[in-house]
Amino acid sequence: MAEKKYILAHDTGTGGDKAVLTDLRGVVIHSAYQDYGLSYPKPDWVEQDPDELWQTVAATTRKVIEESGIDPSEILGVGISAQMFNTLPVDEHCRPLTPMLSWLDLRSVPQADRLMEGDTPKKLFQYTGNIPTAKDVPPKILWLKEERPDIWERTAYLFDCKEYILFKLTGKVVTDWVGASCYFLFDPHKRTWSKDACDLLGIPLEKLPPALPCTEVIGEVTEEAARLSGLLPGTPVVNAGGDVSAAQSGAGANRVGKAHLCIGTATWVGISADQFRNDPEKPFWGLSHYHPEKWVIAGEMETGGGALMWFRDVFFQAESEQARAEGESTYNLLSKLASEVPPGSDKLIFLPWLSGERAPVLDHYARGGFIGVQLGHHRGHFTRAVMEGVAYHIRWICESLNKLGFEFEAINAIGGGCRSEIWPQIISDVTGHPLHIVEHPLEAGAMAAALVVAVGMGIYSSVDDMDDLIGISRIVQPNGELSKRYSDLYHEYRELYNALVPIYRRMYQIP
Repeated sequence: MAEKKYILAHDTGTGGDKAVLTDLRGVVIHSAYQDYGLSYPKPDWVEQDPDELWQTVAATTRKVIEESGIDPSEILGVGISAQMFNTLPVDEHCRPLTPMLSWLDLRSVPQADRLMEGDTPKKLFQYTGNIPTAKDVPPKILWLKEERPDIWERTAYLFDCKEYILFKLTGKVVTDWVGASCYFLFDPHKRTWSKDACDLLGIPLEKLPPALPCTEVIGEVTEEAARLSGLLPGTPVVNAGGDVSAAQSGAGANRVGKAHLCIGTATWVGISADQFRNDPEKPFWGLSHYHPEKWVIAGEMETGGGALMWFRDVFFQAESEQARAEGESTYNLLSKLASEVPPGSDKLIFLPWLSGERAPVLDHYARGGFIGVQLGHHRGHFTRAVMEGVAYHIRWICESLNKLGFEFEAINAIGGGCRSEIWPQIISDVTGHPLHIVEHPLEAGAMAAALVVAVGMGIYSSVDDMDDLIGISRIVQPNGELSKRYSDLYHEYRELYNALVPIYRRMYQIP
């Protein structure tokens, strides 16, 4: 019998899937990435093809196995981490009835507004510890129920992204406690679906997949999945969990009180907590942890890295095409431009609310902009202003977490934004927090999924053991000399939001 030396894990994100082959300590042996797209069929609609996501998972799995040259019989198990807060109705055979409604989708604003009326928010917080916006699952479910009654009648289960991948791998209908908690229909204390919340919203409990701990083995790779992926039939699949808790674990921030920052398409700050604590008025994400007795309390901004991606795609198209042809990254150019501009971008402020905002404001009407534009500003100013605007919002999230009673100093950082030399420095300068950049910032989510497989298969006794396996590549210290300048600009950033709130709501009403 072959020695089980490897773990195969995936981070199935918004823009692509990364497959990672690790040893039993989570050290990356080989990885493969393949992107896929988002579709925008109508204003505010954002969708993805779930079968394209599954086919990409299968393709990257084959690529990792073939390029690494390992024997698939040496793989101990498989784990999937994936983007969360999506909605996919499937029929009794788990065939998709619509494209997957992305977490970026805003079609359900009317339903979300209705959920914010009367005592409904108070009751939902009481039942689930969370309150949904238009980007969350409950309003999307209600949109399906009200606007697509034919689809609703045929819906057997309401999946998220990971649940569909797990079904295609194992033939099992299942979710994990992390994934279930992001439906905002899950009791965070009992770790079960909340009948009270479902009854309040008219959502049948039987349409929600069974929820099990992240460390549980939920099935084996089927013959069909093996044929497509190159895995052996019968390879164990561990439940694992969604990307926010995967980021917490993959950043080496599992122990109570440790904080992490993920600078990805969406950007968030998360805290490991052994007691569930959230703001009843404007709650953060209150999600289950990979550890079965903990929670992740996370404040997320919708477009952190996504704001810089948007800026690149809109204003640097020619440079991006040239960089791709030369095998380079346009982000290197953006970092260079930003580094040539003084801190504060000569008083140019960027508002990064390109797709509404979640923390700490729960505002799906907010939109972005540049404030303070003058004739002397050039591309470097706008580039640095985008980075600083994201940093201002991260500071806002950190301060709001502090007010909730979560105190932290250093923050472990992961995500694509960590590859920049200047952006982590800007974030550290603006927030005043040292950033500990992990060794593999792009593989953190997949590494966490791999290590939770190791826990589920008995290699480690606890998720907390991961903290000793995640290395730090460099430490970014804040420049105290910039504290006053950035604090003054941060104050104006906050005032800009307050001033624009009524305007955003009036603009939404304009046909």
